[in-house]
Amino acid sequence: MEDFSTTLEHRVVASKTATDVVRFSFIVRKSISYLDLGLCRDSMLLNYVGTSCDCCALKLSNSFINTEQKCRKFFTQSRSLLYTLHLDLPKGRECSLKDVPNSITLDHNPCIPHISKIIPACGFDILILSDFIEDAINIIKEEMKIFEWVLKMSFSDLPLLYVLKIRAVDQFIDCFYPEITDSAIFKDFIMYFDFTEWMSTYEKPEFLEYLLYYSRHYGREDLKQDVFPIDEIIDPCIFNRYFSNIGPILKYINVPIFSEDDYRLYLLKISAMRPDLTEERLRKAEERKKREIIHQMLQIIWMHIDCRQHHCTEDASEALRLIWCSVLDAYISFKEIKRAFRGIFIAEELKNIYDFYAEAVGESSESVEPRSLQHLCRSIIRRTLRENQIWIPEGLRQMCLPKAIE
Repeated sequence: MEDFSTTLEHRVVASKTATDVVRFSFIVRKSISYLDLGLCRDSMLLNYVGTSCDCCALKLSNSFINTEQKCRKFFTQSRSLLYTLHLDLPKGRECSLKDVPNSITLDHNPCIPHISKIIPACGFDILILSDFIEDAINIIKEEMKIFEWVLKMSFSDLPLLYVLKIRAVDQFIDCFYPEITDSAIFKDFIMYFDFTEWMSTYEKPEFLEYLLYYSRHYGREDLKQDVFPIDEIIDPCIFNRYFSNIGPILKYINVPIFSEDDYRLYLLKISAMRPDLTEERLRKAEERKKREIIHQMLQIIWMHIDCRQHHCTEDASEALRLIWCSVLDAYISFKEIKRAFRGIFIAEELKNIYDFYAEAVGESSESVEPRSLQHLCRSIIRRTLRENQIWIPEGLRQMCLPKAIE
């Protein structure tokens, strides 16, 4: 039995598959004709809920739903009960599923009996289009022709290449790497390619360096301006264990930026194993050390724990070395990490964590000491090259600096 309320609530239903969009295309696409494809076995309607008393209604029909009344009956099996109890909406208050006023508030709650809108699930169209493009690449084997077509198209006022699912875009990268570097098509690809999503999905350091280099070469706007800035991608790479991506990224940026979201995620992951690690405990640690240093400690701890579980200590150690070659902060001392996390980890664990860090960065100290003047010079040079949007290794070569500075 469904609950009834004196407040009129409006429910929106999202169709997730092509099957459902076709079946309800009378509403979803405002179709005047239909395709009776008999595809009900693939149906995956979001927030569709059946009730025990209407179990027969769970057997989805193959037929096209061609009236609004049929739509409402399909999603609300207790609609007959509403009629019986005279609780159905008066005709004047029930808006058309095809013309929903902007003034009403829609809710995805499947328990709401009144259906006001049926829509494709978020991202449905671009998902289907991406699937078509992938199939075309695999069947036709004419990647460059397909890519030329993609470049000419837009989707919701954005370049189609930018919004395509990243797995489809990845197939085009294979066409370019490593030979193609100076074609107009490749330049257009670099200008519209979604770097951060690809870096978060794939660990292909050679491809990544190739793409980032030509992003600089062709003068694309710095990727720190993207929706997800490249400066904040280091921690997601660590969470995904894409350690090999970190080297190429640090040839593009001068220093990683630590985000609040990643700070909380480190806390969440580590506290799942060590419940004594709480926000209150970290706040106390922050009274002695700035939050960024605590973030770095959490990063070290998580890398140590996670890489031991997944047997990738060597890759994690190299990534940690590269990170600490870029940051300006003083090396963390054993005393600092012991004071911050004593009682959360036993003494032996803290020593193992610190040994992992010290071996990676090549430094071990009992007290906090400033970084060398040479390192500070290197950091300033890297920052200047970044500000001028120069590929850092190339800029260093052109400056003819001593090898130690590079």
